[in-house]
Amino acid sequence: MATWKPVQREPDALRACIYDYLRTRARQVYQSGTSAPTPLGLSRETMCNGGMLNIDLTITPVGLTLVNSRSALVFGVTGHAADKGTGYQVEGRVVIDKQTLAFLSIEADLTVLNRS
Repeated sequence: MATWKPVQREPDALRACIYDYLRTRARQVYQSGTSAPTPLGLSRETMCNGGMLNIDLTITPVGLTLVNSRSALVFGVTGHAADKGTGYQVEGRVVIDKQTLAFLSIEADLTVLNRS
């Protein structure tokens, strides 16, 4: 793993909560043996700053890739998240090592849909 690099900065509370949501639902990710989208379920989570976040994401298998000469599964992530005053469209991807089923990367891009 000569090309691995640590995260350059801590994710904000919103992204950190979404990353935790995805990590805790890893079993559903691994068990989705089909190419159909798999809803991960609506959940109300507490962010690290004490705020509440409603999250509803769907994960879809995209394909295989090589990461540091190891085979990895790639999943696309789509859905919505909302905190007290803002709604977000979430798009991202999850990369999982095929042999160990360890997360290699989790990415989430957020687009503001509305503000109250």
